[in-house]
Amino acid sequence: MAAFLLPPGITSDKIFDSEGGDLVELIEVSSDNSYLRRTAVTDRLCQDYIEKDFDVHSTTSHATTNPTSEHLKLFFSIRQGKYDGAMVPIPISSNMFKRIAPYARIPRIYLESLARKTAIQIQSTPQLPPDFLKWSPEMIGEAYLSFIIQPTPAQNRACIGCSFTYHFKSRHMYAFMHGLNSPSIEEFVRELQDIGIAETYFLIPSLIIHRNLEHCLSSLNIWHDAIYDFEKILGVRTDHRHSADPKMIDFTRISQQLNDATTNMAFFAWQFKSNERLLEFLDSIARKYENLAVKNGYSAKEAESTKNILLETHEYIRVWNAGLADRVDYLSKRAQALVQTVYSSIAQRDSANSLSLATTSTKLAETSQGVAIATSRDSAVMRIIAAITIFFLPATFTATFFSTSFFDFHVGRSQPVYSWWLWLYFLVTLILTAITMVGTWALWKNKENEIARQFPKTKG
Repeated sequence: MAAFLLPPGITSDKIFDSEGGDLVELIEVSSDNSYLRRTAVTDRLCQDYIEKDFDVHSTTSHATTNPTSEHLKLFFSIRQGKYDGAMVPIPISSNMFKRIAPYARIPRIYLESLARKTAIQIQSTPQLPPDFLKWSPEMIGEAYLSFIIQPTPAQNRACIGCSFTYHFKSRHMYAFMHGLNSPSIEEFVRELQDIGIAETYFLIPSLIIHRNLEHCLSSLNIWHDAIYDFEKILGVRTDHRHSADPKMIDFTRISQQLNDATTNMAFFAWQFKSNERLLEFLDSIARKYENLAVKNGYSAKEAESTKNILLETHEYIRVWNAGLADRVDYLSKRAQALVQTVYSSIAQRDSANSLSLATTSTKLAETSQGVAIATSRDSAVMRIIAAITIFFLPATFTATFFSTSFFDFHVGRSQPVYSWWLWLYFLVTLILTAITMVGTWALWKNKENEIARQFPKTKG
């Protein structure tokens, strides 16, 4: 068997992950509700049932059987682990996948499409069981209609990479679906049986788009209400006069939420554009179905009826998709207007804060001016006091010096007026003066060093 195509740089160990076992299920449904089974794909099931081509038909009957009901052989897996933007890995071993691939009629490009982080729709050529390897591409192209689709990858949606191969003679739809883990997946699986009973399994891709649009509608309703609330808070709605004080608004939180809103709007726009391309592709598949169905013995009326069902369903979804796309464009413009409003409000708030700061600075300057005037008055008074003190300082020193006991003016004229111990006065005075000056210098020097340590000089 030829190897599957993989993107450059992507190895099989990144595509497959079987550490938790092979977590793939086989879901079999009949459109007449006569058969329904859901079972895990194991080595025993693969050997006894799948590799015997489901025990449904032999090599000869495969090309001749024309049952009246459709049958679905769906292999289904769910991506395990934390979502990182990629659909892979598939929770199955590489060997097991290669064993079931020919019987699930999976095209060789399927794995490459899963590894691409984008929406994909492409018609392809399926792999076939070993008994049909001699079939020419022309024979395969007339007996089978095979295609691959993958919606825009996103968590919490019915994001499923799908391989569909329909065999006209046996009316068997072979499918392999690998999806992201979300609550929508299990609901989607439960709806598959109803589609087959109602019309055709070719409606499965429409169901995937329909479920995603339902999720988008729910999300858009939430974002619509959020944008309305932001408009009320910012006071831009004419039907809601009350607005919060700009000083009390948390602009950071609102900016973050508006950025989240615009990001989601951009994703929705991307998804709706992808849906439009997918619907156009499905229209081409419906027309191809009609052509091949007639070639394989279907009545023209039956083939046209099925084609019309598909086209009408696609058109309904297309109109819905276009309406949601218009709504996204409308909400995006409102969100962008709110962003501008937030920036304007922030600028006004900063301007008001600057004005308030300027007013405070003016008042502080006025207060400083008053303090300066008072200080100037005090300085003038101190200068007067200092001048008076200096004027009387010589007289004060003279009176103090001669009033000491070293002088006696009551002695006779022949006796000395001053005491022999006068030298002691000068000695003590000089010593105390020296101690005072040295102590003061030491204190100043210590304070300078302390300041220098607190404010070290930077080397320029």
